[in-house]
Amino acid sequence: MSTVKLINVSKNYKGKDKAVDNVNLEINNKEFVVLVGPSGCGKSTTLRMIAGLEEISDGQIYIDGKLVNDIPPKDRDIAMVFQNYALYPHMTVYDNMAFGLKLRNFSKDEIKERVNYAAKILEIEELLNKKPKHLSGGQRQRVAVGRAIVRKPKVFLFDEPLSNLDAKLRVQMRAEIKRLHQRIEATIIYVTHDQVEAMTMGDRIVVMKDGIIQQVDSPLNLYNNPANKFVAGFIGSPAMNFIPGKIMNDNGLKFVSRGNSLIITFDEIKKAALASFLGKDVVAGIRPESLSTNPVGQAKVMVNVDVVEQLGNESFLYFQFEDSQFVARTLPNNLIGNAGKITLYINDNSVLFFSEDRNERIYF
Repeated sequence: MSTVKLINVSKNYKGKDKAVDNVNLEINNKEFVVLVGPSGCGKSTTLRMIAGLEEISDGQIYIDGKLVNDIPPKDRDIAMVFQNYALYPHMTVYDNMAFGLKLRNFSKDEIKERVNYAAKILEIEELLNKKPKHLSGGQRQRVAVGRAIVRKPKVFLFDEPLSNLDAKLRVQMRAEIKRLHQRIEATIIYVTHDQVEAMTMGDRIVVMKDGIIQQVDSPLNLYNNPANKFVAGFIGSPAMNFIPGKIMNDNGLKFVSRGNSLIITFDEIKKAALASFLGKDVVAGIRPESLSTNPVGQAKVMVNVDVVEQLGNESFLYFQFEDSQFVARTLPNNLIGNAGKITLYINDNSVLFFSEDRNERIYF
């Protein structure tokens, strides 16, 4: 069993706010968990504390039920893949992958077996005699992953391993790492700032902000049921649109934007949930794909489109709405030029609401 458990884990730096603040997280055996959030949110610091590369200020970290707070990194039975690959330039691929095993006095036969096994999985068998300077970025990344695989650790730690690759190669490597996880059935903790990467790879995603966990859930639940405005805005590409307004009662409970340009009526379930917010400021969250050029709901807005991005299978429409910058994600529409007025319809059922004072989700 390769489990990881963090209990009330914090990291303080002198003269600064907490980099990680009271993190509680349990990672199951063979699970692929992704830590995601903006730069400086504490995700890499959390990973480095699990690895033992950063001392924790408070709390406990357990690996397979064993407290590892005072255990050095080399004895934690983990393997880490870094952003810069950290390959030895003077060594061949084979020697790079074998180096850690040699330090642990494995026999030559065992080393050869493990290296060849990892090379076969990663399809880098023909590269074993080459040095890193002769490899592409994607090949170097595979070697770095292979060096971790040969260790057969309890836990794999990935610290933004794809950030140095070009866009096309990142997509390819995402699939390869996910496929690798399925083949070796390892416990993986993966750090990224890219929410698309997180959504496509993780069994569960840990969303962090300012050193605090905002929500832990499956990708689909994070997308459909964000716990607060930050998670709603961070998960999803393009990001969710937000518009402030009030809950008012004018021939029935409804949302009215501050500029009175948008009115959303509610069914009985939403009326009951939002009744306590009557007269209060709230924020409506509208996904770009909930805006359509075809009638899909009662709410509609007339907007002046500034920019159109035609992507072939879909179009992004950018426009200013009241005091907010909005984007709509629609089907390809050759009738929409680079700019102009257009009516957009809103799927009322997909609109989420958040309390403006605390930014928490209002559940129906």
